[in-house]
Amino acid sequence: MSDLNLNNPENSMDNSGSNENSNLEYEYITAYIDNEIKDGNEKQRLKDLINSDNNFHNRYIFEKLTKENFSKRIRKIETPVYIYKNIGTAIGDYIQKASVPISPSLSNINAFSEQLRTQKSNLRRNLIYSTFAFILLVTAAFIFNSILKKNPELSGNDLGTVSRNVFEKVESGQIKLQYQSSNAKALTDSMNKNLDFNVFIPDVKDALLLGGACNEINGQKVAQIIHKKGDTLLCTLQANLKDLMLNKDKIILSEKFKENISEGKNWFPCLKEKNRSTVIWVKANVVCSTVAAMDYQDIAVILTNYK
Repeated sequence: MSDLNLNNPENSMDNSGSNENSNLEYEYITAYIDNEIKDGNEKQRLKDLINSDNNFHNRYIFEKLTKENFSKRIRKIETPVYIYKNIGTAIGDYIQKASVPISPSLSNINAFSEQLRTQKSNLRRNLIYSTFAFILLVTAAFIFNSILKKNPELSGNDLGTVSRNVFEKVESGQIKLQYQSSNAKALTDSMNKNLDFNVFIPDVKDALLLGGACNEINGQKVAQIIHKKGDTLLCTLQANLKDLMLNKDKIILSEKFKENISEGKNWFPCLKEKNRSTVIWVKANVVCSTVAAMDYQDIAVILTNYK
């Protein structure tokens, strides 16, 4: 079979109109998430905008995940007693070490006492502010780290990010088809010889199976199954379900996705990037991440047996 041309440069997408409209609506995302919008028509309009505008959808998902993590993780922190004691000790030392020539006149004594009271008040206030600022920084760092753990799509080695990188390399021709075949059984037999799991060739509607490739990314063996509908490529990256459920340092999977998989749920849309959609799904003990320059719903129509 002759080499197939997989070059399909990604069309640029002019989002100026969409951004202009979205900027006018972003301020309502928080109110929508908090269910503060009572007008039914306004609520439906925002819902339609979330479903139709990629940037608005991503903003909604990010704010919702951030709010959920903050509400779960943040808690009231009382200032430890020893900090107040240290503040008092520091103030006492400061007053004791203060040495200012004092005139025996009563007016000078009163002025100096007032100066000491002012300095004491300022020192106490500054120390308290510094303490709370330090506590807030520690809390923010903890929450940010928690958000990355719960939402690895914001990092660089989660399954969704890896699959998007692979898709770009397939489009640009950096990744070539090792096995060119439109026969699912023949392709499966060929690829399984180089993997530690059995690949799953999705059934598709109105799309052509081109072939596949086997690679190792971050020490994790993966497979790429390539389909094409018209001029649009669909790249499905696959990895061993058991490995992804256990691994924390190779290719990682969101803890939320792991929980849903354990509960038997399926089909997890990821954050959109440009005009590409990424969907993670599970079949036959294989975790699949399908990337294509189309909407989630269109990917679902083509992949007829993901459920």
